[in-house]
Amino acid sequence: MSSASRHRLDTLASRIGGRCEGDAGIEVDRPCEPADARSASDLPLLFSNDALQQLRSDLPRAALAAEGLGLPAGRFAGVIRVARPRYALARLLPLFLPPGRPSAGPHPTAIVDPSARLASDVSIGPFTQIGADVEIGAGCIIDGHVTIGDGCRLGPGCRLHAGVRLGAGTRLGARVILHFNVCLGADGFSYATPEPGSIETLAAEAKVQARNHAIERIPSLGRVVIGDDVEIGANSTVDRSTLGETLIQRGTKIDDLVMIGHNCRIGEDCLIAGQVGIAGSARIGNRVVLGGQVGIADHLTIGDDAVVMASSGVGRDVASGTVVGGTPALPRQQLFEQWVWLARLKRMAEEIRSLGERLSGLERRKDRPDE
Repeated sequence: MSSASRHRLDTLASRIGGRCEGDAGIEVDRPCEPADARSASDLPLLFSNDALQQLRSDLPRAALAAEGLGLPAGRFAGVIRVARPRYALARLLPLFLPPGRPSAGPHPTAIVDPSARLASDVSIGPFTQIGADVEIGAGCIIDGHVTIGDGCRLGPGCRLHAGVRLGAGTRLGARVILHFNVCLGADGFSYATPEPGSIETLAAEAKVQARNHAIERIPSLGRVVIGDDVEIGANSTVDRSTLGETLIQRGTKIDDLVMIGHNCRIGEDCLIAGQVGIAGSARIGNRVVLGGQVGIADHLTIGDDAVVMASSGVGRDVASGTVVGGTPALPRQQLFEQWVWLARLKRMAEEIRSLGERLSGLERRKDRPDE
């Protein structure tokens, strides 16, 4: 480990909002899981009693521990205490990233249109293609096999990992992170038929009456706009709008394998977990949390600060500040009540069957009073 990765406890504490106990001058060079601690300069992360039980080595001299967690007396010469362990972790780990960055300029195999405008320190990886009239801001790192379509704009400090695809006209704000094979700006799933088709007529019909013929494609002429500090996970896709913009606003974090349809507008500081699907023209408010595998129907509105539980199917608007779950999604308390009653169904069925048998017996005795 290079000396550049060594840090004193007091320096780390000031950077992550913690406080030191014991020897604040101890230097550490590797944060680690407790079970993986193997040297005096390791910094095991002790956020729970379970984590403490996993610590086998006596070698580490220091630890990062949650406030209030009891540690064996005299076990560590120095300790950093933190009130919010995961938030402290988010500020700690970047301090131990390997130093350096790729060299500036395009790789010899990259194809950069002469009209593209790149800041002097932009790094372009091998086999990347950059189209006409593209602007890339200072400090951007573009890895290999990336495609950036004509007219795209990238703000300063963006990081595009290998395989990213940006359709023409896509806009990225500052410090946007796109992981492997993210695709922004493909055409939306938008089609029409000359006469009302099966989906359109189902609202008034109990069964399918109409047939879909001569399905016509509706081109997407809009673009995708991504705000500052947005992060999008591997293999996620955001379709361009039919007209106007598909928008993801500042600070939103999106997991792997997420599909966001055309014309959607997603607010600030949202958390969207893996395998979520958001159909076209949905409106997602600020600070919304969508659990894994949530599906949201088209043209719905999810209010600010709403939480949708994992694997839920949302078929109607969700009010601000509410928690919903299930398919179809219901307010959490109503959903839990349904689960309770479902658990009682077997017993209720047995009681009904027993009552039926008793009633049948009474009726038989009534019909034959002399028996």
